[in-house]
Amino acid sequence: MAFISTFEILLKPQLPKKLTDKEPELSPLARKVLQGYFLTIANVTNELVFLSLVVTTRTPGLDPKKILTVLDTTGVDDPVSSIFEGVGGIQKSRFTFPINANDTGLFILQPDATNKKLREEANFELRGYVEISISSVSTPKTTQLLITPEHRGTFFGTDKAELGEIAYVLPLANGKSLFELSKDG
Repeated sequence: MAFISTFEILLKPQLPKKLTDKEPELSPLARKVLQGYFLTIANVTNELVFLSLVVTTRTPGLDPKKILTVLDTTGVDDPVSSIFEGVGGIQKSRFTFPINANDTGLFILQPDATNKKLREEANFELRGYVEISISSVSTPKTTQLLITPEHRGTFFGTDKAELGEIAYVLPLANGKSLFELSKDG
């Protein structure tokens, strides 16, 4: 496993409700934000490779009713299945998927904005870190990947505040975007 980066996913107001309740004049600044983790992965080899991503969080972990995970390689967001494990408040979720030779995929992890209750409560945040490895079902024993993690967010909400977006690249744990992975370590 190789560490990629940390992440923070959100569906909540920019300013805490406690603050806007105390100072109502700040309410127009309290747009809500839907922020997701976007991971672009390019397979720069000539072989199909199956990858495993492990997302580690503390309790509450990735709740499938509150999280949307997709992999986009063809312009169609395909749901990605996962395996959830938990020990002592630490939650690990494993996602396994293929990336074709010389192809690029986009893994998306974000709060599920289609969940009406989650949207109405707008009080969701989750932080953790992400690791990557070659899956045990993959034929190649080594691979090279170009990886770019980023946060993307959309602001929405009050009548006075207009929609807005943010996007910023996250620092990589290894300091470089080229990952050279092998099944042996």
